[in-house]
Amino acid sequence: MHSRQRCGRPTDQQRGAGLIGTSAGFLVFMLMMLAAVQILFNLYATSMVTAAAHDAARQVAGFDAAADRCGAVAEAEAAFLRSLGDYGTSGHATLHWTCNDPDVVRVRVVAQHPSALPERLAGLTSLAMLDRTIEIRAESRR
Repeated sequence: MHSRQRCGRPTDQQRGAGLIGTSAGFLVFMLMMLAAVQILFNLYATSMVTAAAHDAARQVAGFDAAADRCGAVAEAEAAFLRSLGDYGTSGHATLHWTCNDPDVVRVRVVAQHPSALPERLAGLTSLAMLDRTIEIRAESRR
């Protein structure tokens, strides 16, 4: 006895076959959307952390004497953390200062962005880690 397809209805063997393909496609689509959101968040966080570190370095470079600059590091770092809000106070970003050059202020900013991706996919995005050095020439009065 052969099963015949009547009026465009699927046979018992075909029933539910599209559900597997649809589920797999939906899963891939959702992972792509999650990756896109993660990349956008990482780009935004990188921009904000870099701008805050640049402002802190510019604040320190504004002092006349090198000794005053090294003393201003704590205040600039506090302003850096305040400008980042919860992101800064949670320890995601840190500053490392170099005060030994009287003409240049150097600050290295290191940030580890949190990830919303599963652990296996989180390592694929190279944007999760920020490590930059910002150099600003010190201002001098003549």
